[in-house]
Amino acid sequence: MLTPGALPKAPDKQLLKEFYQKFLSVEEVQSVAQNSQGVKLINEAQVQTLCDARSGKRKIGKNIINMQDFYITYVHAILAKLVIRVWAPDLEEAPDLLYNGACRIVALMMFLQIACSGAYQYMCANLIYCSDLGLLSTAYYHYIHYVLAKKLKKEAGEKGWAMQDVEINVVQWEDNEYTFIWEKYQRK
Repeated sequence: MLTPGALPKAPDKQLLKEFYQKFLSVEEVQSVAQNSQGVKLINEAQVQTLCDARSGKRKIGKNIINMQDFYITYVHAILAKLVIRVWAPDLEEAPDLLYNGACRIVALMMFLQIACSGAYQYMCANLIYCSDLGLLSTAYYHYIHYVLAKKLKKEAGEKGWAMQDVEINVVQWEDNEYTFIWEKYQRK
């Protein structure tokens, strides 16, 4: 999901079956994810998440992310321990489903580890909120299971809607920026 307007695809049914054969509870998922000595259940090379973000900068919309290979390797290690090849919550199912819980745990763990290590300093991120796991979890549920799910439903009914929405937002942002510049230097 590193491209503007990208929406998560539904997880592959075979991969879901493999996940459910390995895990029975959210507690088990959390224990495996947090165990630094945990065994990787699949090879890291099979993990496809963030593969296109390797080695340096990547432009997303107006922003440039700079993710070091160490962080991507860390993400791949956690996903490999949880048999998740592609991070993609199942937005057609309930948010409290075991697989969706695993996606939430992975996303929050990765965000906390990467944010606390200073990776988001260039974005002037306020790390005070990193200690409030309840707030982060609520923000995750809202964005993933409400905002993205709503966009996914709209995209299903109207193909190409998500990309059009991104293009409209970019044009509106540029119009606002030029208006601001015009007003800033206008004589009074």
